[in-house]
Amino acid sequence: VRAAATSGSSTIRCMRGHRVDANMVCGTCRPVLSELHAGAGAGHSITKKSVCDLLPSVVVVALWDADTQCFRNVGSGFVVDRKYGLVVTAGHILFNMVPGHDFGAPYFGLKNTKIAVGIIPGGCAGDENTADKTAFFRYFAEIVASDIHRVDACVLKITTRMENDVASDAQIATQSETLVDFQKEELAALKITRRYELEETVRVLGFNQGGEGLLEQGKHVNRSADFAKGYICKRFTASDDHSNSSDESSTNGGEFSPREEIVIMCPTIIGHSGGAVVSDEGKVIGILSRVDPAENHRCYLVPASEIKILISSAKRTVNAMSRSVDAVDAVAR
Repeated sequence: VRAAATSGSSTIRCMRGHRVDANMVCGTCRPVLSELHAGAGAGHSITKKSVCDLLPSVVVVALWDADTQCFRNVGSGFVVDRKYGLVVTAGHILFNMVPGHDFGAPYFGLKNTKIAVGIIPGGCAGDENTADKTAFFRYFAEIVASDIHRVDACVLKITTRMENDVASDAQIATQSETLVDFQKEELAALKITRRYELEETVRVLGFNQGGEGLLEQGKHVNRSADFAKGYICKRFTASDDHSNSSDESSTNGGEFSPREEIVIMCPTIIGHSGGAVVSDEGKVIGILSRVDPAENHRCYLVPASEIKILISSAKRTVNAMSRSVDAVDAVAR
C-alpha cells in the first residue's frame, strides 16, 4: 500500500497477484493519493540505480571439477563485503539439494573441486548500450557459511587470484594462484536490506545459462550479464504450509525446508540462481532460489534476513581462521 502511495499507482496486487483498486483498500480518493505521492516525492525522492551501475558487483560462480577439467555447475552471485572478500550465491550451485541420503553434500560429493568466481573486469563503465558486460574468471573461493537444510544460500570467501583472467573451464588447470590483497582488488559490493513492499518492482541480476535457444544447455558457459524484471507478490514462511512435525523431520532428514522466502512474479532464467534481486535503489532484498514447478513465472527468493545471518557467521569463521593463522605464525617465530 505504501509503495502504491509513493508511486502514485491507483492499483495494487494481492498476494495471489490479483489487481485491487488502492482507493478501495485505503479508503481514500484519487486526489488524496496524489497528494501522498507528491509529499513522498518532495521529502523521500528515490534515485533509481541502473542495472549497469550494479553489474560490477555481480559475479558468475562455477564449480570446477579438476578430474574432468570442466565446470560441474554454474550460477550467479554478488559481492557483499569488499573487506573480507565475501560472495553470496545459491546453495544448490555448490551443494547437492536433491532429497535423499546425500542431501547437503558439498560439491555434490566430488573430491577434487574448486570454486571459480568471475567478475566483469573494470566494472561496467561507459555508455550503458555499448559497455562490455562480459565476465572473466579471476578468483578461487571457499565456502565459509551455509545452512543448507533451511537456506538455499551460502557465503564464499575469495581466497586466491588466478595468474590471468580466463574465459573457459579448459584454462583453469593452467593457472597459478596468489593470495588476494583485498585493499588492492577494488571489488564493488552491493548493500542488502530487509525492507520490501508487496508489488514493489525488482530486478534479478545474473548470467543466463539457457543457451539463448541456440546452444545446448550445459555445454557452454555464458559470461555476459543480463537481468529480468518482476514484482513482489508474497512473503512466505514455513508456518504457512508446514506442520511442526514435518518441520522437525525435514530439519534432521534429507530435504530442503526453508524458514522464510519472498515470492516474486518474474520470467524464469536458467543460470540466474543465486543472482541478486535488487530494488529500484539498488539494494539486495534477496537472491533467486527456486521456481514453482507448476508456474514457472513464480519464483522464490532467499530473503536478506536469512542472508545477513549467514554473513555474520561467515565473518566469525574468517576472523577465527585469521586468528589461527596468526597463532601459528607466532609459534613459528
